[in-house]
Amino acid sequence: MDFLLPEKLLRYGYKDCVLCEVLRPGEEERCRDCSGRLGQRDRLLWEIRRERVRKTAGVLSLVYPGLGHLYTGRIAYGVFWAALLPLSLGLVLNVWSGITFGHGFLLLGAAMIWWLAWIDATRGPREPVAPCQGACPSGIHVPDYIALVREGRPLEALALVHDKLPFAAFCGRACPHPCEQKCVRNEFGAPISIMAIKRYAADLGYAGGILPSPEVAEGFPASPRVAIVGAGASGLSAADTLARLGARVTVLDPNDEPGGMMRYGAAEFRFPQEAFLSDMRHILARGVHFCGGTLFGRDATFSSLEREGFQAVLVAVGSWEAVRLPGEGGEDQGFLDALSFLTRIRMRRPPHLRGRVVVVGGGNVAIDVARSAIRMGAADVTIACIESRETMPALSWEVEDAIAEGVKLLPGTAVKRFVLADGMVTGFEALKVERVDFDPQGRVVPRTISGSEFEVPADTVVTAIGSRTNLSFLPGDAVRKAVDPKHNVFRLQFPGGEPKIAAYMCGDCVRGPGTVVEASASGRAAALNIFADLRVEEVSKARYRDNYRRRHEAQVTDRPEWRVRRSAERLSPDAIRGNFEEVEKRFTDRCAHEEAERCARCNLTL
Repeated sequence: MDFLLPEKLLRYGYKDCVLCEVLRPGEEERCRDCSGRLGQRDRLLWEIRRERVRKTAGVLSLVYPGLGHLYTGRIAYGVFWAALLPLSLGLVLNVWSGITFGHGFLLLGAAMIWWLAWIDATRGPREPVAPCQGACPSGIHVPDYIALVREGRPLEALALVHDKLPFAAFCGRACPHPCEQKCVRNEFGAPISIMAIKRYAADLGYAGGILPSPEVAEGFPASPRVAIVGAGASGLSAADTLARLGARVTVLDPNDEPGGMMRYGAAEFRFPQEAFLSDMRHILARGVHFCGGTLFGRDATFSSLEREGFQAVLVAVGSWEAVRLPGEGGEDQGFLDALSFLTRIRMRRPPHLRGRVVVVGGGNVAIDVARSAIRMGAADVTIACIESRETMPALSWEVEDAIAEGVKLLPGTAVKRFVLADGMVTGFEALKVERVDFDPQGRVVPRTISGSEFEVPADTVVTAIGSRTNLSFLPGDAVRKAVDPKHNVFRLQFPGGEPKIAAYMCGDCVRGPGTVVEASASGRAAALNIFADLRVEEVSKARYRDNYRRRHEAQVTDRPEWRVRRSAERLSPDAIRGNFEEVEKRFTDRCAHEEAERCARCNLTL
C-alpha cells in the first residue's frame, strides 16, 4: 500500500480509486470490473482516447442511430436508439395515405430521434458532476478535494487539484472562483469557501517540499519534443501536461523568469513571491526546460525550431501590449500603464508617484493598481471608469476591499482629453457616461451625455483599460483552424507549405485577456491535442476504463452551524499602508475542517 502514501501521490501523480476501499489489507487482486490504479500518464492517455472515441461514436450515429452507442459499449442505449427509428418510420408507413401535416410531424419526430441519438453518442456516459465542478473552467474535482481536506489529508487534496490545475497556490488566492457562485450552499446560508480551502491544501502540501518525479519526462527516449512560446498560465499548464505524458518540453519566453502575468502582473499583497515559486518549482521539477530571454520571431522562429528537432510548437504568448488612450503621454509627463506599473513593483523597482493618482479603468487590474498606490503612500487614489458601479468588470468583493482601503470611485466617467501644464499632466476633462455599448467588432463604445463636461485633477495617471496580443511574428498567410473551440485551441496552417512543423495557438492570445484558471484549462486542452496528433498509435492503444471511484458517504441532516461561512484572518485597512504583506491569511486547521464539513457532496449519487 506504499503507493497510497500522500508523498507518493505528490511525487508521481494522483491515483484512481484512492477514495474507495477496493483494495483492503492483505488483498492483492483487483476488484471485479476495475482496471487498477491508473497513473497520471495512463489517465491522460485515456482522456485523449475517450474524446476520440466520442467523436467516432458521433460519426457512426450520423450513419444510423445507435451505432455509436454500440461502438462505445453502451449496448442497451444502442439497441434503444436503433429500434426507435424504424418504429417511428413504420408508424408513418402504416398510416400513410398521402402527404398530410400529421405525417410531416411524424417525419420531423424521426429526424429528432436521429439528432438526439447523435447528441447522446457524442456525450458518452457521464458521472454525476457537482455544480461547482461544472462551473470550474479546469473541471477540478472540487467536492473530492474538499472531502480530503475534511479528513485531514491536505497532501492528497493538493495532488488531486494538480491532476487538472498546476497553479494551486495562485488559484487559491486570486481566482474569481465561479465554483462558489454555483455552490448549492448559496441556497442555505452562504457558499463553501472553495478558494480558501484550495489555498489551505496548497500551502500545507507545498510546505512538505515534495517535488514531482522527473522520471516521466526522462523515461521515454523516443518521446516527442515540443516547444512552447510563452511562460504564462496557458504555456506552463501545457508544459506540465505534456511532461506528465512523457514529452520533452522547452518553454521559450522573453522574460528572464517564467510565470507571465502571475509573476509580473499580480500584486504582491494578493500573491506573494514565495507562493508563486511553489507553483513554479512543482512544474519545472517534471523536467520542463525553461529558456528565458528568448524573443520569438527574433531569437527563434518556426523554421529554426523545426531544424532543432522539435516536432510541434505551441504559441501561448498571452496579451502583454497595453492599450493606450488618445493623447496619453510618457512617464516623464506623469503617465504610466498598469502592466509596467505592476511589473516594476514586483521587480522591486517601483515607479515614482506624484500627488493625486487617478487610475483609468474598471477591471481587476485597475483595482490592483489603485490598492498598490495606496500601499506606496499615495494620499489620494481615484478609479475612473466608464462603467457604472454595478457593471464594473472588477469583482465586487475586490472593489469593496479597495474602497475599504481608501480608494475613491468615479464610475460612469469617460476621458475627453488630458490637460498638461509645463509638460506635466494636471488632470483631464471628463464626460458623464449614459450607457456603454459595443460596436460590431466587440469594441467598447461609451455613450456620453452632451454638456456634462467636468474636470478631474490628477498628478499621476495610470491607464488600465486593457491589453492586446502582438502576433507580428506570425507569417502573413497563416490560417487558424479550430481544434477545440471550447478551450480556444487552434491549429496554425501555412498555405505555402513552409514551415512544416505542427503549430498551435491557445490561451489569451486567442480569446483575449482572461483569468489564470481559464488560460490553464486552454493550455491543458492544447497539450492533449498536441500529444494526440504526435502519438496517434500510442493514444489508440489506451484501453483503460475511467474508474474514478468515491467512497460511499451516508446522507446526513443539515446542521445549523453549516449555514455559517468561515472566513480567514485579514489585515485591517489601517495596517496595509507602507507594506505589501498578504491581506488574507491561510485558514487554520480547525477553520479548514469546519468549512470543509459544510460541503453537501452533491456529486454523490444518494
